[in-house]
Amino acid sequence: MGLLRGFNLIVLSLIAILIAYVIYFTDFLIDYEFFLIKSLQSVIIILIFYAIKAVIENVIRVRIHDTKERYTFRKAISIIITFLALAFLFAVWFKETTGLIVAYGILSAGIAIALQDLLKSIAGGIIILVSRPFRAGDRIEVDNIIGDVLDIRNFSTSLMEIQEWVDGDQYTGRLVQLPNSFILSDKVKNYTKDFSFIWDELQIMLVYGSNWKKAEDIALKVAKETLYGFEESAKKELLNMGEKYFITTYDVETKLYMKLQENWIDIRLRYVVDPRQRRKIRNNLVQKLLEAYDQEEDINVGTATSLDIMKSAQVIKK
Repeated sequence: MGLLRGFNLIVLSLIAILIAYVIYFTDFLIDYEFFLIKSLQSVIIILIFYAIKAVIENVIRVRIHDTKERYTFRKAISIIITFLALAFLFAVWFKETTGLIVAYGILSAGIAIALQDLLKSIAGGIIILVSRPFRAGDRIEVDNIIGDVLDIRNFSTSLMEIQEWVDGDQYTGRLVQLPNSFILSDKVKNYTKDFSFIWDELQIMLVYGSNWKKAEDIALKVAKETLYGFEESAKKELLNMGEKYFITTYDVETKLYMKLQENWIDIRLRYVVDPRQRRKIRNNLVQKLLEAYDQEEDINVGTATSLDIMKSAQVIKK
């Protein structure tokens, strides 16, 4: 690539020297002097912009180590230099102001169309840098893609993906590259900015006739032991958020809510949890609740239908 670039520079230089020699040191083609002068100026313009492009590409190769960003930068510089060179060539060959305005308008439109995705990513990168909707380490959701932000570059943001085929808030192992233009059109849901907790709910189903009051007391006791420290930390963070946002409630206490269903009593345990520990905490809660309820004869977990099926199976077995 470097040899080809050097060869092209030499060829352009020789062409410029040859044309200059014909113009200034010979009487050949005297009738075409205007055309030759314009050609010489055009070759010099191409030579200058080609050299500028070579220098910038060398700088990009040395300074930018990420392959994708290096390619994007080189592509953008190539397009911009090409259009600038064309603009100077138009100025050389067209003297009429109207023609130049039209030509420059077409060139500007061409640049905007050719670089529209790149320009959107640049604008998105600036918005991310200035407004800080998320930072490296935050867990965000964009267009149904959820992950932890690994890196924020000039044109793209890298995420370590979670969920998808994995049942829970755990990594899939895939890296997702999002062009920064997403900040202009998509909603960004941040799980950890300013408030590093989320509310989660665990459903508990009790058969009618169960001692629901005892079941509630056990659930709250197990939750308090399992979620130790989350409530206090969440309360402090909410108080700090109150200085920045209009918050109407600071209630982060673990609570139970009940609803009557057709075949069961529906109890919902609502609590705050670190989003990165949600699956682990839910698993611990379920295990401890099942162990506690198994020791109580007057608490039956499940639905009336499931209980009938279990009794029927026991009868058949006997």
